[in-house]
Amino acid sequence: MERNRRYPFTMQYNTLLARYKGSEGKLLSNGFEWFLTVQPTPISDTYRLKITYQQGYQPNVFVVSPSPLHKPEGASILPHTYNTKKQHICIYNKNWHEWNPTMLMANTVVHWAILWLCFYENWAYTGKWEGGGHGDWDVIPNFKGQKELEV
Repeated sequence: MERNRRYPFTMQYNTLLARYKGSEGKLLSNGFEWFLTVQPTPISDTYRLKITYQQGYQPNVFVVSPSPLHKPEGASILPHTYNTKKQHICIYNKNWHEWNPTMLMANTVVHWAILWLCFYENWAYTGKWEGGGHGDWDVIPNFKGQKELEV
């Protein structure tokens, strides 16, 4: 096996299509757009993800639907995102090069996006972000009539 092999965008794209049945996309001049509909857990909502990629750059992941994603009371932005309006989610630190072209997106980026959705669903319900990363995304809902627990 060749060490540190960089996968060209065409191989990344074709691996995504082969690995995830029902996914679709299109090749661009130096990259691709790829779409996948996922349900992170049996009790989760269904989401449509879009990955865009240009050779030589980092992939970008967007939650296409539902749009807008639900936010708990008191939250004005989505947690751990680059852009709330575009629903451009942050699944790794691009400055730290946690993903690089020697890694298949089918084995990394897609899994990280699905994991982000699991953390998002918990946050949308509880107001507490358990997904790590930078920033403080916690929004504790105000439950009227609920008394504080005494310790």
